[in-house]
Amino acid sequence: MSRTGWIWTIVIVLIIIIGGWWLLSMNNSSSTGTTTGTTTGTATGTDTTGTSTGTATGSVDVGVGTGTGTATGTATGTTGAPMTATVTYSGTSFTPSTVTIAKGGTVNFVDASNRGFWVASAPHPAHTGYDGTSRTQHCAAGYTGPKPFDECGTGSSYSFTFTKTGTFPYHDHLNDNAFGTVVVQ
Repeated sequence: MSRTGWIWTIVIVLIIIIGGWWLLSMNNSSSTGTTTGTTTGTATGTDTTGTSTGTATGSVDVGVGTGTGTATGTATGTTGAPMTATVTYSGTSFTPSTVTIAKGGTVNFVDASNRGFWVASAPHPAHTGYDGTSRTQHCAAGYTGPKPFDECGTGSSYSFTFTKTGTFPYHDHLNDNAFGTVVVQ
């Protein structure tokens, strides 16, 4: 190879080396500092209980290219009703006495009286209001039918997922004067 050919080869190799170094330094310079900020958006997804929509907020560390955050907000079903509700039992009443949730949503019943309760669909004592089966049927050992809206015994908390729409009155089987209603949209 001629002297001129060698010079051009060296110049091209130097350009490639300097260009690579410049690209690497640009990538490294953008990650040497730490930049944090808050990203807010809408998170939407589908799970076995329905469609959930909420707002996601968190911080993103741009310097290292990772993001962290916590989703906050209220999950709602396609009707706009929440997917969850909590009802507290005082020993004499349920608060709130009426809750509205979306189809596929769950109501969590919590006993604040420390004496126990037995959440069951109305009417008392049959408990036939949600699925048409009676307490003696769906609370019997070996029952394999659809899950009833009935705790079938005393407890301190009870959760039930509503798979159909409607208005479902309920009561404390141990105190049939304590009642409430779940509206499922």
